[in-house]
Amino acid sequence: MTFPEPQETPRIPETVEAAQQPEPRDRRRLFRLRIILPFLILLAFLSWAFTTNYIPSESMLPTLHPGDHILTMRAWLAYWGGRPPSRGDIVTFIPPESALDQDGPPVTTPRFSRGEVWIKRVVGLPNESIWIVEGRILINGQPLPRQYYVGYPNLLFWRFPYASMMPLQLKADEVFVIGDNPDDSDDSRSWGPLKLNLIAGRFIRVLFREGPRGINRKRAEAENG
Repeated sequence: MTFPEPQETPRIPETVEAAQQPEPRDRRRLFRLRIILPFLILLAFLSWAFTTNYIPSESMLPTLHPGDHILTMRAWLAYWGGRPPSRGDIVTFIPPESALDQDGPPVTTPRFSRGEVWIKRVVGLPNESIWIVEGRILINGQPLPRQYYVGYPNLLFWRFPYASMMPLQLKADEVFVIGDNPDDSDDSRSWGPLKLNLIAGRFIRVLFREGPRGINRKRAEAENG
């Protein structure tokens, strides 16, 4: 009984085998891409979620000093789903039209130009009633802790008309913000409640302190009059 002779497996030309394997240069490129691409995605997310700001004035002393460079989380992430800030949050925001009105009530600091981002601390929350009596802040008739004391008598209501002459009822989309240095702060006491949609971000931390005589001193001097 005879068997057919086994057929030889066709040999793939060496040139074809070489073409099926990536060149060392291509492998290096692929490796670099796998390293760089996630880094670029992370960098894009961080720039979309966080930003930095410069503090030119003394309105947030002693928490923030002139010349501070700070990190802030953008509002879409800090207040995910449209939730409001918490009391005590330090927020950056676009000043409302009432704050930019040159014919508004006198304040201790000059009104800045359009395009600036301001920073203050949230004191009153949506749907709350706020009343400032002899420097004490009353929320729904109850005094806040001493740390929120603003330290000026009601005789200065002409400088700070909001929430000083009578209780101010905040709407569902409003907060009341005050600077940590209330004697030198242009805030809700002067121009009224802040709409939630004007909030740009929430303060996270100080990155570094340039100091009032740093490279941005001319800008700080201009904004402090």
